[in-house]
Amino acid sequence: MSWFYKQYAKFFPERALKSFIASRRIARLTELQEKRDNFIDGFRSFESVAKGRGRFDLTSDSRNMDASIADSGESLRNHVRQLEQNNGHVSGPIRRIVNNYIGQGIRFQSAVMADASGKKAGFPKINESMADLAVYFFEKHFAAWNKQADVRLLQSFYEQQKTIGGALERDGESLVIGRISNRRGRIIPYCLEVLEIDRLQTPPGEITNPKIRRGIEYDDEGVPKTYFILKAHPGERITFAVDNWEFDAVPAYFDTPGEGKLQKVFHLFNPFRRPEQTRGFSEFAPGLKDLHDLDRYMEAEKLAALEDACMTGIVKTTDPTGFANNYTDASGGEGYERIHEFAPNKVHYLRANEEFDIHGPTRPNTAFAEVINQWLRGPANALDIPPEVFTQNWQGLNYSNARTILLNFYMALNARTAYLRDHLCIPVWENVGTWLVIKGLVPALGFDRRRDDYLSSTWIPAVYRKWVDPTKEAQGKQIDMENLIENLGDVLAERGIDFDTHIEKRAREVKKIQEVEKKHGVKLTKTVEKPAEVTPNKDEIEVEDENGKRSFLSVV
Repeated sequence: MSWFYKQYAKFFPERALKSFIASRRIARLTELQEKRDNFIDGFRSFESVAKGRGRFDLTSDSRNMDASIADSGESLRNHVRQLEQNNGHVSGPIRRIVNNYIGQGIRFQSAVMADASGKKAGFPKINESMADLAVYFFEKHFAAWNKQADVRLLQSFYEQQKTIGGALERDGESLVIGRISNRRGRIIPYCLEVLEIDRLQTPPGEITNPKIRRGIEYDDEGVPKTYFILKAHPGERITFAVDNWEFDAVPAYFDTPGEGKLQKVFHLFNPFRRPEQTRGFSEFAPGLKDLHDLDRYMEAEKLAALEDACMTGIVKTTDPTGFANNYTDASGGEGYERIHEFAPNKVHYLRANEEFDIHGPTRPNTAFAEVINQWLRGPANALDIPPEVFTQNWQGLNYSNARTILLNFYMALNARTAYLRDHLCIPVWENVGTWLVIKGLVPALGFDRRRDDYLSSTWIPAVYRKWVDPTKEAQGKQIDMENLIENLGDVLAERGIDFDTHIEKRAREVKKIQEVEKKHGVKLTKTVEKPAEVTPNKDEIEVEDENGKRSFLSVV
């Protein structure tokens, strides 16, 4: 007890007693609180979150996803970009994924259908001839617009899809703006501008605005209303300065009359994360730690292998000064130059109290390949693709194994294709199709009342997946077509081939072959028809005549 407290108790005994009792009670309550916390932590419903010696360092984040992304999203994005430029385990999978779910582009096909007889579809009616004309002109003019889709005229729409797909894997999100260009020669003024997501930021003067979050303004229902786009990329050090933070406030939709407003801004990101998430982050994020560890491990193994190849020698001596004088040339400079080397038929004699050992690290170790493959499973799972596809390691696989791997790979890619189709391709087509009708390039009677019917479309990724065994897969395609599961148009679209063009070319080929066969009296093609199998009834017997021809006779 301190001297001050003793003096205080001497002159104010009642207050001192109350203070002493209160301090004892507080200490006791604190002790009970700690015991209760320890008891609860030791008997939680989920053992994985119980605090103990083995789990005391496990921490968690209670923030929502947008807050977590805002904290480190930019650093993560820049880090993955740097790895893509320097690490084949990052750049390779990005290209591999994009090539296998976009390929030559997710191809457009118009799907305008005539009204079925007896069904009330709307007014005015769309008959067969109207539907055929609409399909023909929509596809014809879309092919022309595809070449002019880029506002800079550097890429086609199908090539822009690959750029966007790569950004979704690398950055976790991509930004596409619909623009109106007055450049002469365009079939329609509508075009697209693909931007890096770095340009979507909140203006400094709007940071305190509760309706603006990370560059996007939302209305009262949480629907994106305005996007704030930097006029220059913040990483352009030559032209970008602190005083040059100028923004474009781009509305989410074009200012068109009616309820069916056309989308102007396409902010794409992976939505399969958490509810209320409005921004994306790199698909590589969960696997980056494994990539870091792998880099360090491979560097150590490479250095050990180089050291082993160099035959490093270690001299043990009790007189290091004398060793330096005998085996180095002081005239060579501060670091001294070696005057001894390994060579055929050359012998070096050691001095007294000197020993020489060859240092061999024996690297890489025997588990080198196994360790690398195990570490690469983390990044592969982060991207939701099989490790064999991620590493391009197909050793020891048979047909069934390889097909199972590819099926799982394509399953993940189909989800990516569906997202890009629904959130980019179809909304872009709605803009393009509307402009084609406005310009009078497509006859679409009653377009304002049958807009959805006229803008109906299908999108097929032009990715020719030969699988593993082309013969078996071709037979499978044929069976699917015969059973009306697939159609020839979709099969050709997967290879990036237009159905109408292919059929016309095939018809010309057949006609030309028939003409040449008739002219020269030869047969260039052979059509093999499989004879129908005839199963005899139980009351029939099979007989063979003198010419070897078989037939069935009924038993009377």
